Amino acid sequence: MATSGKERIAILGGGVGALSAAFYLTELPDAAERFEITVYQQGWRLGGKCASGHDMRPGYGHRIYEHGLHIFAGFYDQAFDLLRRAYDVLERPADHPNQTVWDAFTSQDTIALVDRSQPDDPELMWYMDFPPNDETPGDDLVIPPVMTMVQRLVSLLIKGGPPPRQATPGSSQGAVEWPVERCWTWLKAFVGREIDELEDAAIALMMREVSFVLEQHMLAVNSHDWPEAWKLEAERFLLSAFLVQTVIDGIVEDHVHQRGYDQLDHEEFSDWLRRHAIAVAKTQSPLWGTPEKRADQLVAWTPIASLYDYVFGYGDSGDVTKPNFGAGTALRSGFLMISYRGHFFWKMRGAMGDVVIAPLYLALRRRGVKFRFFSRISALNIDSHQPVVASVDYVQQADVAAADGEYDPLIEVPIPGWPEHLPLEGWPDQPLWPQLKDGARYKAAGRDFEAEHADAPVASDVTRQLRLGEDYDKLVLGISVGGLKQVCSSFPARLPASKWGPMFETLSLTRTCAMQLWFNRTQDDLGSRGADRTLTGADQPYSSWSDMSHLLSRETWAGQTRPLSIAYFCGQIQGPENGEAANQKARKEAEAWLKDDSKIYWRRATSSTSPYSLDPKLLYDPDPGGAGDVLSRQYIRANCSPSDLYVQSP
Repeated sequence: MATSGKERIAILGGGVGALSAAFYLTELPDAAERFEITVYQQGWRLGGKCASGHDMRPGYGHRIYEHGLHIFAGFYDQAFDLLRRAYDVLERPADHPNQTVWDAFTSQDTIALVDRSQPDDPELMWYMDFPPNDETPGDDLVIPPVMTMVQRLVSLLIKGGPPPRQATPGSSQGAVEWPVERCWTWLKAFVGREIDELEDAAIALMMREVSFVLEQHMLAVNSHDWPEAWKLEAERFLLSAFLVQTVIDGIVEDHVHQRGYDQLDHEEFSDWLRRHAIAVAKTQSPLWGTPEKRADQLVAWTPIASLYDYVFGYGDSGDVTKPNFGAGTALRSGFLMISYRGHFFWKMRGAMGDVVIAPLYLALRRRGVKFRFFSRISALNIDSHQPVVASVDYVQQADVAAADGEYDPLIEVPIPGWPEHLPLEGWPDQPLWPQLKDGARYKAAGRDFEAEHADAPVASDVTRQLRLGEDYDKLVLGISVGGLKQVCSSFPARLPASKWGPMFETLSLTRTCAMQLWFNRTQDDLGSRGADRTLTGADQPYSSWSDMSHLLSRETWAGQTRPLSIAYFCGQIQGPENGEAANQKARKEAEAWLKDDSKIYWRRATSSTSPYSLDPKLLYDPDPGGAGDVLSRQYIRANCSPSDLYVQSP
């Protein structure tokens, strides 16, 4: 215990997990009197994979740089609960543009998928609309049971639109009516307390009946004389219904409603899906084709492939022939996605560092939490006699010039139209060098504090140590999983009976990459096929994108010449390169990707003379005449440092 009598808690790492732990510790009763909390963070900013920064160079308009494409989903209840609490702590004035969480987010109800199901139309888009509802993210943190999820899935299929239940113009037949009442009779049994009293066989019987009702409607849809304009919608509906049937079969056969999702994670999701799709197809009419062919069609279907893109679910850094997604985690994730509250997606009105990380940091500071920046953890050491962490080795990367040793990490971004007395609190894209001793020398040398790790030490590193009982009483290990193999390398040998060894042997990590493009035309003028939407399902390594033009209001462009739209991309990237070599590879991959795929996104923006198909004159150049081409003055990065690696759910 400290001399103050408080319990000293050292939190290692400054990503979202570590900051969440710190915040909820401060939420405990009498936390200020009970705890002395210190966060140790490498480099100059918090956020981990969610860190962001503003470019402070003249002419660059405080451009936002992200590690990737960050968008909250409507099922992020825990995240919204955390942010709502943090914003309440800040007590921002009524005229602050980000007074509440809902001021800092904007909704999105439509997503787009690149639909590769039609060989004669490889650039086909599928726009999926998700109706908003009256629920609010964060109001309820209880995850619904499996049966409720099934009810929502079937309900979404019934209510979700095509094929239309009313008569269709140009058809020689009447409408295809859903056997809705019959279906709802069974679905109602899934909701309420009585489901807990049913035997497994009774649940299975009801689930089979729902699947049978779906089958009858699928046969009616398939035999209907659809106008040409509705045939693709009917085809999509049939596959959607087949997917629902497959999920129902998997839940029944694998007793998911009793045993939970985790017991499925020994099997890869596409294998699980294929196995149950074959089982369902064997009971269907032969008009659907062979069971194996039907199952393969479902597994390769655009929504399934897009789910893998959404979670970076391909092994070997984006090899689409090696899907790597645990079936239980995938099924739970899919169910949660359709359980969105309010809106399907919630886009941040600003950088993630400004909307999420800075408010958390400011709220924690207000509650007395201390931060030690430029502290890179290098090793956790187990006691030689008992299984406790006796000490923590860390590297002091730089010394702060201030007498109290406090580093002030945030900058004030003067957003046009905001009250002058309420600037945006944001993070810079590099350290605030004047706050560091020898800061000018570090800057001239191009010191990258975030790229450093145990395998890439710096000659000027100063090794220090935290000791149990002297510097901390308890530890919170909040370091990214990608860094655990280094800082906890002694754990498997020291704790052979633990799961550390198996975890390190099976841990699945992947590299990602990000690209941000600023245009001097609007997305509509460029012929965008996804304007004001988020799109996925394209080719790796930049398979997902979003129109982020709303962020122009959070940048500080001056004068008449300014960008008119922004597009963000992300995906998985292969290769062993690190540091700047990895960024250069990401740039080359971007050129090749734009050459092949830019026409999918911007129908009026290509040029036959461009080395990357996209007309470079349409990209906004903040430094005309500068070194390199205009693409080099956009933002492209590879995330390959240990703390940047995306943790998969294999």
